[in-house]
Amino acid sequence: MSLDESLLRLDALQEMVNIGGGNAATSLSKLIERKVEMDVPTLEVMNYDDVYQKIRGEEEVVKAVLMNALGDEDEYGIFLFVVDPEDADQLAKMIMPEGIELTDELIDSSISELVNILVHSFITAVMKIIDTMIISTVPIMVEDMFGSIVSSVYMEQQQYDDNIFIIKNEFYSLGHKIEGSLYFVPKPGVLELLLRRLGV
Repeated sequence: MSLDESLLRLDALQEMVNIGGGNAATSLSKLIERKVEMDVPTLEVMNYDDVYQKIRGEEEVVKAVLMNALGDEDEYGIFLFVVDPEDADQLAKMIMPEGIELTDELIDSSISELVNILVHSFITAVMKIIDTMIISTVPIMVEDMFGSIVSSVYMEQQQYDDNIFIIKNEFYSLGHKIEGSLYFVPKPGVLELLLRRLGV
């Protein structure tokens, strides 16, 4: 594949991510009942081993929410939202009404709902573009070392590709930043399927 073809494919995926991020910002505004603005999402397709070199160390403890993406006949892959525990507390404060005492359960619940909105917003955008039904499973929250979480995804889903589709969104509301990394670990052939349906 030529450099021009690779850039065209990445541009097509980037446009899809932009639309999904815009949907997410609108949905988050409704959730917290105040305006949410969004930076242009960043997108990268990265090799599994490079994630630990460029994104996070294997032994960093993080909170993560996992959701499977399912198509009409098979799985498309797994969405994985990763955030530092300290940032999770701040996100929960933005989402929950003022005056509510934040317990660990409430923090986990609010982050799970945030990820549910992000993933559904992204999926809705993709469905409109490629005219294909996609659904997601109930979010599951875990807290562990980053390397253990990512490797367990591969161990449990042995058919998955060596590449991780990394989307990073930054949302702002009243000067506060909502930051986290949303990863997508695709089943082999899924990115190519999306590109074909995008006409690339």
